[in-house]
Amino acid sequence: MSTQPYIGFRQLFDQDTSTFTYLLWDLDTREGVIIDPVREQFERDLCLVGELGVRMVYALDTHVHADHVTSLGMLREEMRLQTAVGEPSGVPCADIMLNDGYTLRFGRHTLTALATPGHTDACTSFKVENMVFTGDALLIRGCGRTDFQQGDPEMLYRSITQKLYALPDETLVYPGHDYNGKSVSTIGEEKQYNPRIPATQTESDFAELMNSLNLPRPKHIDEAVPANMGCGISVDHGHLTEEVFGVRDLQKILTALSEDEVVIDCRTQDEYEAGHIPGAINLPMGKELDQLGELRDYRKIYLYCYSGRRSQTVFATLTSKGLDNLVCLGSSGMAEWKKFGYPVER
Repeated sequence: MSTQPYIGFRQLFDQDTSTFTYLLWDLDTREGVIIDPVREQFERDLCLVGELGVRMVYALDTHVHADHVTSLGMLREEMRLQTAVGEPSGVPCADIMLNDGYTLRFGRHTLTALATPGHTDACTSFKVENMVFTGDALLIRGCGRTDFQQGDPEMLYRSITQKLYALPDETLVYPGHDYNGKSVSTIGEEKQYNPRIPATQTESDFAELMNSLNLPRPKHIDEAVPANMGCGISVDHGHLTEEVFGVRDLQKILTALSEDEVVIDCRTQDEYEAGHIPGAINLPMGKELDQLGELRDYRKIYLYCYSGRRSQTVFATLTSKGLDNLVCLGSSGMAEWKKFGYPVER
């Protein structure tokens, strides 16, 4: 009998937010999906997909996250895939709005959306083969909080007990987070050992428990929720100067920039090394806060990416930290630079 695994699978972890990201793919067609990707891990995920030879077709979020910013929009721009979230979320940028029972195919595999609201009103779990990806609805020996983002303990109770606990006991449970070093459980284990919601728990006692938790407000919620409503590239921070400054303007002044002016390429390192605007330095999106002190010292910073989406995100992040020395090529970038035949440095 062959020992070849039935489906390609990787579980990835973001240490800062204790968030799990999942990559699954068909071993024959190489078509793949990614679940709950984190913006700061965009390069990691992009590199792994390339190394494994996976052709991404879908990127999904289990809900509108309050603790981290998604990279759905970035992955769509980079890989030409489709994005999907639960229909009640109302995320306007998503390509597919998932109702309960909606299915997506990748190769010979089927991903089935299971509406599991309660942590938020749009939480969606994903069933693939003998695995269920539960987001923040069901955690290992715990569950998601219900005190913000339209949370409802009674609704979460019904989602877990009637939808998730109805799955076979041997179904593997892969959660959206873990804070105690665990990575996987089973439905059977959670029904027996989950201290918040064992199979014997009553709805009224569960609601009383959840309403008494008094948890602190998520520290990233004010940034994360608006950004995630824009697939991780929301830029509702005012005028981004793209109407008055483009690649033609940059080309005209490029050779005359002073030492306290800099052009920053917000794409990945691989994209940068494949060809960039002459003299530009590489600062991939998601890494900008690491260089905040140095960036403050420049008199003027010109931001660009491939099409303008990532540079807008970097612009929004930096302006929220008080930088006022930025010019963003928000509706143009390397694609237009090449279109005009301007020189490219490698």
